[in-house]
Amino acid sequence: MTDTLLRLNGVRVELDRGSTTIPLVREATLEVGRGEIVCLVGESGSGKSVTARTIMGLTQLDAAMRVSGTASFDGTDLFALPPVQMRRLRGRELAMVFQEPLSSLDPVFGVEFQLREALRRRERLSRTAERARLRECLAEVGIHDGDRVLRSHPHELSGGMCQRVMIAMALLARPRLLIADEPTTALDVTIQAQILELIDRLRTEEGMAVLLVTHDMGVAAELADRIVVMYSGRVVETAPPQEVLAHPAHPYTAGLLGSIPPMRGPRPQMLPTIGGSVPDPSRVPDGCAFHPRCPRAAAECSEQSPAFVPLTGGAVACWHPLVEESV
Repeated sequence: MTDTLLRLNGVRVELDRGSTTIPLVREATLEVGRGEIVCLVGESGSGKSVTARTIMGLTQLDAAMRVSGTASFDGTDLFALPPVQMRRLRGRELAMVFQEPLSSLDPVFGVEFQLREALRRRERLSRTAERARLRECLAEVGIHDGDRVLRSHPHELSGGMCQRVMIAMALLARPRLLIADEPTTALDVTIQAQILELIDRLRTEEGMAVLLVTHDMGVAAELADRIVVMYSGRVVETAPPQEVLAHPAHPYTAGLLGSIPPMRGPRPQMLPTIGGSVPDPSRVPDGCAFHPRCPRAAAECSEQSPAFVPLTGGAVACWHPLVEESV
């Protein structure tokens, strides 16, 4: 792996309800190297989006949220930065594509105004050069009628079009780290492939690191240098995609892979599923949070949370992993 650009160590996010606190993220630990694409995968409710927003310093804007641990970006602890310094990093060094573009774009201002604001965080150009750069960036994300889109307001565009505008906005400043939360969910497969190819090209040409939040194991397998699996607010497995796909170590990872429809062979009458659901953050079971759904659960799984143990190229937090520990 290349030099580490982002390192999360023991990040914990809790919602303060006065008489009680609800853990949304529990001891999250992961790394993203320079020029590396790391995919953070897991079911809805696993804490992926909260983790992403916390890295950007957005969770902390809510007075009811309590954040602890460290998030080191190029040697600087993001959680220790004053708000004014954090704002300087956003959009220039760190950029994020949000999951809900219609609620992330400002409905009052036009698309051109919002894109210009993002571009000016990186460089100052003439009005003519700015507009040409905006059209070029829109074309990169599959928008070829750029002049019409630039004249539009968000409510005049489709959800998929707004998503592409959000991606263009994040990429305009050519950040060192892009955090993308389900960036291609609202897009058709052709545009999805184009966006993922663009992200991969920027990683190669400009050394941009990417933390890609997704539920799509197919995307993770194709694009990622490393896959990080999160469950109930905690990272439970991390490994290169070839290891995850061929030899999943955590039963939860195996369950996610088993739920993918097969591309070859006979069509199953019913797809395998993981029984139950991700626990409510206010009622996370003792021990390993996955044990009520795990086919390999034993007594110790309900009594104590497992520590990380090293594996080939990664690590797993499980009392009874599907592969042996590395020696």
